[in-house]
Amino acid sequence: MTDTSGRRFAALDLGSLTVRLAVAETIAGDRFRVVLHRREITGLGQGLALTGELAPEGMDRTLAALKTFQQLMAAQGVKVYRAVGTQALRQAANRQVFLDRVRQDLDLSVEVLAPAEEARLSLAGVLSALNPEVLNAPAVLVFDVGGGSSEFALVRPGNEPVFASLPLGVLTLSQARPLGDPPEPERVAAVHAEIAAELGAFYRQRLAPLISVGPRLVGTAGAVTTLAAMQLKLEAYDPSQVNNLVLSRVQVAALAERLARLPAAERARLIGLEPAKAGVMVAGALIVLSLLEVCRQEALVVIDAGLLEGVLQEVARNFGVSGFAKKG
Repeated sequence: MTDTSGRRFAALDLGSLTVRLAVAETIAGDRFRVVLHRREITGLGQGLALTGELAPEGMDRTLAALKTFQQLMAAQGVKVYRAVGTQALRQAANRQVFLDRVRQDLDLSVEVLAPAEEARLSLAGVLSALNPEVLNAPAVLVFDVGGGSSEFALVRPGNEPVFASLPLGVLTLSQARPLGDPPEPERVAAVHAEIAAELGAFYRQRLAPLISVGPRLVGTAGAVTTLAAMQLKLEAYDPSQVNNLVLSRVQVAALAERLARLPAAERARLIGLEPAKAGVMVAGALIVLSLLEVCRQEALVVIDAGLLEGVLQEVARNFGVSGFAKKG
């Protein structure tokens, strides 16, 4: 059998708020390990909720980050990669302008994912880190709250997953429903009610008819993992502490209340919160809290892995590699 160990490949995720890179290396035993992670908050979806287009500043910041990622990939000897774009690139009227710039300036090709494909890949990433016992529940709803949209995967024993998407994200919501600085309590309450109503209608129409009991919730992506990091008071973010952490509804509500009473400058100094996310985390906390309320659940399981890891697994198949190496 040909030894394919030592081959390096990469995945890039161009999100509405954050762009991310993961470089992996094949190892013996048909497995791979991540050797490099990088992320930049570039706000590609800046202004999208108001104008329907990507703002020049967001495109420029994202291109600069991608140039850095490209240099890192070259230094790591990466020849094979997959770059994917999500809601900002699905929605923007001028998305082709950006995609053409990426191709012409960097010779990178970006695939814009359909919502169901994004949800499928996010689920694959989540399952790579999720405690398998969680899946013993009659229904598990895996959700990914992103900058421009939220993706959902309903998992039930003996059934194929059901995927759904909602154009509700932390960046677009923050821009479309400004809360003030510091947030005004009346606006926060009104936006919370709007989110709950939108999520409630979505849940009742798309997911509730498929299940007989409320689903166990599993959350991934920046809003959820930031709430976990804040709850744990992590000075330095550590995925191993975040993966499979159980956050209660009471804890999420307390974090949301804390975020909503502070101006952005003070929010940015909170332990566990990246300063660049200070402007969107009130919206993020309200989305997560509303989902707990709508599904009538008292807790959720947090997973750091998601879309990027799902894409990485797909690329690994080019080398006949089946999944992540288990950490000892």
